[in-house]
Amino acid sequence: MSTTVLVSLSDQQFADLIESSLRKVLESKPATVADTSDTLLDTKEAAVLTKYKETSIYGLVKRKKIPFCKMEGKLLFSRKELLEWIANGQQKTVGSHER
Repeated sequence: MSTTVLVSLSDQQFADLIESSLRKVLESKPATVADTSDTLLDTKEAAVLTKYKETSIYGLVKRKKIPFCKMEGKLLFSRKELLEWIANGQQKTVGSHER
């Protein structure tokens, strides 16, 4: 035997319920490695993507073993280049470029 519960909601309450439900679903969707959209990542995001610690990322940058660029003193990483670097399994040297 199933129980059916009916609730009366205003239009705004219903819209809020749908919006919050969709937000939960979209936030719980895991990021796919196949996503090659080229966005810029900061050091913390690069560490999450590569599964390295942030300190290890800094070490790789210092030794120019990971693709990166430096803009106005901030380290940035191309998501696409990092995924290619991981896929190739090689120590790709890009160097830093001041802009």
